[in-house]
Amino acid sequence: MPIDDPTTWLKTATAIKTMFDGVRSAIGMVKDANSLTGGNEQQKQVVDKALATASSSTAIAEVEIATALGYQLCRCQFPPTAMLTVGYFDTERFESGQHLGDPVYECPKCGYNNAGPYSFKRLLKF
Repeated sequence: MPIDDPTTWLKTATAIKTMFDGVRSAIGMVKDANSLTGGNEQQKQVVDKALATASSSTAIAEVEIATALGYQLCRCQFPPTAMLTVGYFDTERFESGQHLGDPVYECPKCGYNNAGPYSFKRLLKF
């Protein structure tokens, strides 16, 4: 990710704005639920809907931020999960285009990595 690239900064700012808009809309819906008079079931449904909307909006915003910052993504679920750098290749892998010293990325949720079990040196364990 080039730090001096204005497009990167714009994507990051847009993703952060999306996340905050999702949180604001959830808070607004919770306030609306509290102002409803009458059945508790109605209030519960409005609150559940608000929280689901905020949760999905913030998860998508996290992915947009990770993409803007240059993270690799694992598609084990939707929205995708940002992969973490956990080591580096210690052998050449010509079939996949990886070279000695290239970073190895691993998903914190499913454990998938782009190196296989024995072709890299692990630096982090989570």
